[in-house]
Amino acid sequence: MTPDNDLELFLLVKQNDLTSFNLLFNKYWEKLYVFVHKKLQSEDDAKDITQNLFISLWLKRHQIQINTSLESYLFSIARYELLSFISRSIKTKQKQDMLYHIILPGFEESIDPKLAAQLDLLMEHEVEKLPQRMKQIFKMTLEQNLTIREISAQLQLSEQSVRNQLNAAIAKVKLGLGEAVLMAIFIGNL
Repeated sequence: MTPDNDLELFLLVKQNDLTSFNLLFNKYWEKLYVFVHKKLQSEDDAKDITQNLFISLWLKRHQIQINTSLESYLFSIARYELLSFISRSIKTKQKQDMLYHIILPGFEESIDPKLAAQLDLLMEHEVEKLPQRMKQIFKMTLEQNLTIREISAQLQLSEQSVRNQLNAAIAKVKLGLGEAVLMAIFIGNL
């Protein structure tokens, strides 16, 4: 099957042809699963992400416009799903540990050291633009690895105030970094 045939199959999928969808699923499921598993080191999560990718492909088949090869499109979606998964995963302690010890080292290896240094400088610049109290709280979390409760006690602020300041700081830094981080990840081919 050439990419042209893949696109022809996908056109049939857009016309609700389940047989064509199954052909594409069988051709790409394992490749996508291996790609995702390599990044996450978790069979269950890799299976879930790959499965969700195909569910989304089927559910959104009528709206999807592919301007490249189907394979490129699917791997782009897999990268997006990985980033979404990582973003959602940060909320649980077990997932945080997995992120810090398994996933991030793989991302760091794929980013050019010069680009990583530029991103560090950009991050420092964005942090320095924060208001003084917000910057202090952000740095206490990032550099000293203090919890909201510990910061609250040290600064004699309510935990909710610390939480609000930290959320605002994260939002401002994310906005300032914009697409630079995502660009670095995608340049490194994830």
